[in-house]
Amino acid sequence: MDTVWKDMRYGWRVLERNPSFAVVAALTLAIGIGANAAIFSTVDALLLEKLPYAEGNRIVLVWNTDPNRKIQHGAVSPAQFLDWQEMNQVFQSLAAWQSTSVTVAGGGDPEQVWSSHVTANFFHLLGVQPMLGRDFLGREGRPGQERVALISYALWERRFGKDPGAVGKSILLDQQPYQVVGVLPRSFSLFGTSAALDIWVPLAFNRTQLDREDYELVVFGKLKPGVSPAQAQAQMETIVAALKKQYPDADQKLGIRVVQLEKDLTDNYSVRPTLLVFLAAVVLVLLIACANVANLMLARAASRDREIAVRATLGAGRRRILRQLLTESMLLAGIGGALGIIVAFGGIRFIRATLPAGIHEIPHTSSIQLNGSVLAFTAGLSLLAGIVFGLVPSVQISRSELGESLKEGSRGSTAGRRTNALRSGLIVSEIALSLLLLVGAGLLIRSFVRLMSEDLGFNPSNLQTMQIWLPANRYAQDSEVRNFYEQVLERSNLIPGVQVASAVNFLPFTHYAGGCDFDIVGRTPPAGEEFTARYRVMDWRFIRAMGMRITSGRDLAPSDSTDSPGVVLINEELARRYWAHEDPVGQQIRLHVPQTLASWEARQREGWLTIVGVVGDIREWDWGLAKLPSVYLPYEQNPSRLMSLVIRENGTVGQIVPEVRHIVAGLDGNQPVTGVRTMEGLLADSLAQRRLSMALLAIFAGIAVLLAAVGIYGVMAYVVMQRTHEIGIRMALGAEPKHVWRMVVREAMSLAAIGLAIGLVSAGLLVRYLQSQLYGIRAFDPITFLVVAIVIAGVAAAAAYVPARRATRVDPLVALRYE
Repeated sequence: MDTVWKDMRYGWRVLERNPSFAVVAALTLAIGIGANAAIFSTVDALLLEKLPYAEGNRIVLVWNTDPNRKIQHGAVSPAQFLDWQEMNQVFQSLAAWQSTSVTVAGGGDPEQVWSSHVTANFFHLLGVQPMLGRDFLGREGRPGQERVALISYALWERRFGKDPGAVGKSILLDQQPYQVVGVLPRSFSLFGTSAALDIWVPLAFNRTQLDREDYELVVFGKLKPGVSPAQAQAQMETIVAALKKQYPDADQKLGIRVVQLEKDLTDNYSVRPTLLVFLAAVVLVLLIACANVANLMLARAASRDREIAVRATLGAGRRRILRQLLTESMLLAGIGGALGIIVAFGGIRFIRATLPAGIHEIPHTSSIQLNGSVLAFTAGLSLLAGIVFGLVPSVQISRSELGESLKEGSRGSTAGRRTNALRSGLIVSEIALSLLLLVGAGLLIRSFVRLMSEDLGFNPSNLQTMQIWLPANRYAQDSEVRNFYEQVLERSNLIPGVQVASAVNFLPFTHYAGGCDFDIVGRTPPAGEEFTARYRVMDWRFIRAMGMRITSGRDLAPSDSTDSPGVVLINEELARRYWAHEDPVGQQIRLHVPQTLASWEARQREGWLTIVGVVGDIREWDWGLAKLPSVYLPYEQNPSRLMSLVIRENGTVGQIVPEVRHIVAGLDGNQPVTGVRTMEGLLADSLAQRRLSMALLAIFAGIAVLLAAVGIYGVMAYVVMQRTHEIGIRMALGAEPKHVWRMVVREAMSLAAIGLAIGLVSAGLLVRYLQSQLYGIRAFDPITFLVVAIVIAGVAAAAAYVPARRATRVDPLVALRYE
């Protein structure tokens, strides 16, 4: 240890004598190590960190699937859930969850919050205990005994001021009294997002009143010890097949899917492939940084040959010299790692600030931070980097011949051809890796530009949105619901600065939509399939408010009321799918109206509906996804308690929000207005993940190209210094400056050409893994490859320009006298 300490002290003195080298090398390493630490912290939080539940690897989700509608996350009916509970042998327990919106009163002003209805065993399945009070009791899952509630820590803090006496008090949920029996822990988040689920009440089923096609539940399961998800999948498929035979009138097309909760969360947001691309990118950046530092150390070796030779003459063996040089490398890596923590801290803040928010929020992003595992990773990475960039130069220096070193040292020269070959190889690798990163960034940028240039089908500018969800106990009659929204829209249209105010149940880019099967008059669907579409319920002014197009037929009108014949609009995708060679206007369809409606669903009109118009397709679910067949139903004929106001303003968006709130409060003082967002804000959130991917890869590629340019510059500057004598002789014999300039640039470009060739081949083999991140272009895009190659070649030429110019200014007399 005493020897190691002496080596470290000596290494520190060596760095002090070469501050410019130490600063450049440490900053280069800090960038590479810090970028890796920032991305690792993201990978650790989103992929490696286990769910905060007891035995979380055994918790699964059980979904209905529907191949006809391409649904992989279908809700489950209460009747299905109860049958699965009774028939399965693979789950330790099954629990159900559904969410709705409620108005909370008592303990403060009324507010609308998200409420979760869960089976009484839900928190026991997760292994979550209330912070205060108790969990639900088994009997509270029976009809008539479910008027109890668990509340979130945030609601307890907001409405009860953290009063422990809140347990046992009564609160009003949609004007119905519920007793608070417990407060959930502050850290609890069901899906790991910031979305607030403030109220939890028991689900109570009455089996005699259940509809097998009332799909409204998300089913959680906890596997028995030793049972795998694949085994559970196999048994559940057997159970589903048996239930189809038992209930032939139920939907025979439904399948089932058992998936681990942890896997479902990452797969649903396409997190895994994106993070793996980032991880590969930052590893390449670190390799380039290490190559650069190795080149710097080889250059510095020129001034240390004589020192090493003297140490060897005084008795130091090669192993001792190698250990000293590696100690210096590790010390430099430690400094780079310490600075890398600062870079990582900034990188983490950047990532968290640019991650999607709202409904597009990725689970567990709040866990992205500099924790113990990230710091340990940073320390290990610094150690590895020290070995990587320090080993080869150290071995190279320690192997130098004593006599040659003393002889060369007396001449002020450097190591020979072997060192030059090594430096050239490092530069070639830097160029190849930089090209690989720049190709990836270029593909993502071109994809993003394609995405942004796509026609949305509507105009998002100056559109303000907000949501209203009327409670069923206060608005039980359809006429009450219609009357409320009619008054809100009539008064909103009179607000100064409002061009048009309208309403729709499901906004684009909110990941909410209703699905419906339907009949077409005179047609029968293919065997095993249904005519199917998404549906929206809208006010007659909605098309105009959104700036959408009617491509044939007419728009909805005020005359499409409850007393008039049923009408419907369809989009172009639906027209292409079912009326490819005829005009759909005037055709009739009939929706399959469910017997039981979820709280968010519209009461759809029964009977035949006449198609009166075709609407242009809009981008409504997410960027880059296929257009969905959709029907648009008039609100007057299909009332919905859940509606979003869509208001196009003349001036600054958002100015009318207080006035709309005042209108709603004047009609119902207990009715909150929520979800206040601009349409452009919704679009920005939906693009946030793609934008972050593009930005990070572009930053990594930019760093890589900069490091490669610095490396080329350093090598060529070193070559010019090394060949000063040769250049002096050439110029003394009549070589013109332009010939010397070409010689130096040609040497640099030959290295660049080799790097470009290797990089292009590597990129051609690897970019296919980016295809899932791209839109509108192929992974092997010739334009991107060509542009990137030209850019890298230009950077290499620019980096070689200054050393080449310096070579042309060598004075032959001075060079010969120096040598």
